[in-house]
Amino acid sequence: MPRIVAVRAIIFASILLSLGSRPAQGQPLPVHAGTRLLASGPLVVEVGDPASDQCPWNKGLRFSPVANVLRAQLHGRDFLYSPVGGGALTYLGGLPMEFDIGQEAFQPDPPGYNEGANGDPFLKIGVGILRRNTAAYDFSSSYPVVELARTTATWQRDRVHFVQTLTGTANGYACHLEENLIVKNDRLVMEYLLRNTGSKPFTTEQYLHNFTTFSGRSVGPNVRLFFPYDFTTSPEVSPWQPPAKARTLSVAAQPTIIRMANMIEYTERVSSVPKVWVYAPEGYAGPHRFAVEHLDLHQRVTIEASIPAAYVGLWTTDYQISPEQFLQVTLAPGQEARFTRTYAFRVDGFVREDCTGNRIVDANDLAVVSAAWLSEPGAPAWNPACDVSSPADDRIDLRDLTALARPWRQVDGLPAPVAHWQLDETAGTMLLDERAQYPGTLHNFPDDGSQWVTGVSGSGLQFDGIDDYAQIEPVPTIAGTSPRTITTWIRLSERPSASQAILAWGEPAPRRYWLLEVDATRRLRFSCGTGFAYAPKVVGDMRWHHIAVVLDPLVPGSPRISDVRLSIDAEPQTIYETAEQPIDTGATNALTLGASHSPADAQFFRGIIDDLRIYDIALSPTHIDHIRQETTPP
Repeated sequence: MPRIVAVRAIIFASILLSLGSRPAQGQPLPVHAGTRLLASGPLVVEVGDPASDQCPWNKGLRFSPVANVLRAQLHGRDFLYSPVGGGALTYLGGLPMEFDIGQEAFQPDPPGYNEGANGDPFLKIGVGILRRNTAAYDFSSSYPVVELARTTATWQRDRVHFVQTLTGTANGYACHLEENLIVKNDRLVMEYLLRNTGSKPFTTEQYLHNFTTFSGRSVGPNVRLFFPYDFTTSPEVSPWQPPAKARTLSVAAQPTIIRMANMIEYTERVSSVPKVWVYAPEGYAGPHRFAVEHLDLHQRVTIEASIPAAYVGLWTTDYQISPEQFLQVTLAPGQEARFTRTYAFRVDGFVREDCTGNRIVDANDLAVVSAAWLSEPGAPAWNPACDVSSPADDRIDLRDLTALARPWRQVDGLPAPVAHWQLDETAGTMLLDERAQYPGTLHNFPDDGSQWVTGVSGSGLQFDGIDDYAQIEPVPTIAGTSPRTITTWIRLSERPSASQAILAWGEPAPRRYWLLEVDATRRLRFSCGTGFAYAPKVVGDMRWHHIAVVLDPLVPGSPRISDVRLSIDAEPQTIYETAEQPIDTGATNALTLGASHSPADAQFFRGIIDDLRIYDIALSPTHIDHIRQETTPP
């Protein structure tokens, strides 16, 4: 039966295609001289063409002409700093690649440099064979050329294959370098092969300048860099502590840079910052990944290497932030190494399964998938925008057709909540969600129904701050480490003098629960044990506020406090105070409104709660704003 349904869908989609449906192309890029464009759906990438005489930076003595990515745009939004000047020893920005910078004592020099005398050749991997001088190696020096490596490129619509070869050796040192550069809807994949073709072993270290910026905006305010581990730095950057006695942050109290356990936030526009070396904890076995995001623009880029990074170099100016993973490889003669770098770009409102770029998955997307059915890269019908299964597999088939079903007809990919309590009852001591699957019971409320008052949308539930609370049981099982979102409206009846719990979920044990509350300083606080996060905006001011807490793990299956996003009135909050901790919510199948897990803790809520929703995905700011507007009276 599934095969019959799929075939019928393909036939129907083909008819639609014949009526004029066509895949939307990515946004055009202003092109530098000597470049080509790669595109897949809404992602367009500009790459230096090593065969072009108009590409001067490809003839450099530092950076390689292999996969010289200059710009990247997703839905027309820029992610890389890329000016128009450049030359043999400089860069245009983007993602220039270099081997063996030798800048610090712990970094290797190019193979052969320290074995020879003045005038002897050495191997600059990615560039060719150069001739040394009498001084220590200096990556910014213009060394005479013995042989520039020959670089060829084979171009397709969404990818390019680079091959770089040498005919000679530098006193026994030589190499062969290949790279596949592939554009995949929302990500850029760099697949490397490095082979030692010489007679001597070598250790080399590769990095890329990740010149990250967001739509031309400066670095700060509201830009943050975060890792999936608590890092150490050299020179030391001490974690910032908020002002004593009050969490209210005046302008004078806000430093330009806030260092937390695993993140750095730029709270104001920065000037040049000296380079900092960032180290993962000893024994760290997780993914070597980090993310940079602009909270105001709702843009994020996540960068990951398939092999461990020895360290990350962080270089920041007012116009770019460049976190650089340094990857070390040791090869004996004849040995080769394969590794990958992946750049995942995010723009709020982007839906991976939207093959046509109209922000909704519908029959138009089904049509273009059917037109590319069973095609592969290089085939006449190949359409990379249709390779929407996860992970993408370079084939348009039933996996991609199935992927379209998840966000089908959902504007901007906003799904229906798994549970929604409108709190529009007008009498009684029971709560009902809109599907009548997750009932709740009111405790200690009056019998006359006076707790049902005017809410932000319809009625709302008023808590007296003394002993009122509601318990919903069962609730959807979104426990453990899964992504999720909870949204609701609140209005306090008075300014709090102590913490007031909005909701509690999970088991009352460290890392096993969620507690969302308004603290004594009138601010929103999320905690799950010893870990917590504060949002700076006041919500305890006796006005209606729409709040959302989102768990959006940087590493799927391993969420932490730093993966929690707080939103107030559909505005993402920069979190100035936090304590890191893993999150693994318990499976206790109950949710408490207006009190903590134990009502005996006396954290009762005094005010009104309205329109509570639970989602089983991490909602974007656009999603949250849509919910807020949907429930805001005209």
